Amino acid sequence: MERYLREKYNPDGSILRQHQLKMLDILIIIDRICKKHGIKYWISDGTLLGAVRHGGFIPWDDDLDIQMMRKDFKHFIKIISEELPENLALQTHKTDKGYVAPYAKIRELHSTITEFHSNDVNYKYKGIYIDVFPLERCSKIFTRIADFMHTHLYKVSHVRGGQMRYAYVDSIFKITKGIYSLFRGIDSIFVKSGKCTFTYGSCFGYHNFVDEDIMPLSTIEFEGYTFNAPHVPETVLKKQYGNYMDLPAEEDRMTHTLSVEFNK
Repeated sequence: MERYLREKYNPDGSILRQHQLKMLDILIIIDRICKKHGIKYWISDGTLLGAVRHGGFIPWDDDLDIQMMRKDFKHFIKIISEELPENLALQTHKTDKGYVAPYAKIRELHSTITEFHSNDVNYKYKGIYIDVFPLERCSKIFTRIADFMHTHLYKVSHVRGGQMRYAYVDSIFKITKGIYSLFRGIDSIFVKSGKCTFTYGSCFGYHNFVDEDIMPLSTIEFEGYTFNAPHVPETVLKKQYGNYMDLPAEEDRMTHTLSVEFNK
């Protein structure tokens, strides 16, 4: 079955396979930097699913996700730009004013991708990337508020515009960030009481993980390399995807990318 899926979706030499291998190269570099600085990260979401079910990328998948706790994420953001080779760049709102996601991307500078949605219409960096998600313990109340606010911020930021729009979006981003800081202070009461969930920082509060699902980290094989994984990958995947070993219907085997150009 795996051979059939590879031949159907990502055979050697195909655009998708080249895309996947570029992301793998970025992950290898990130893994080395994180180990050097004692930053605990792990592969997550569809990347973790691919590792467990396929031993590597889901054959039709065109993104790569890693997670780390917010404390490690802050350390990561602080040191990563100085550690990256010249063909890679950190993408956050600080390095790219058109980017408003509450997580980071590490972008490859010698490629250009076009995604199906218009999220990247105002982005400075548009190369192949991997997503770096900060995970934190939050109450469900906080995650719902954050999700609502960031959904509005996305809608505002995805309208094509010039410097006036950048300034407007930047102001909203800073206000939103300030409100998150305020709510985190209040939210700490709920976190200490144990009434909390793991969630992507400031958005996407749909996880229901507990400490023992994630820590201590384990390792897993992915595309012939060994990377960090949650403590119990099967539990994490079951909570996210249900019967995760079942292949989705062909019409549900979605990609994010419309086109990829490998710049020379």
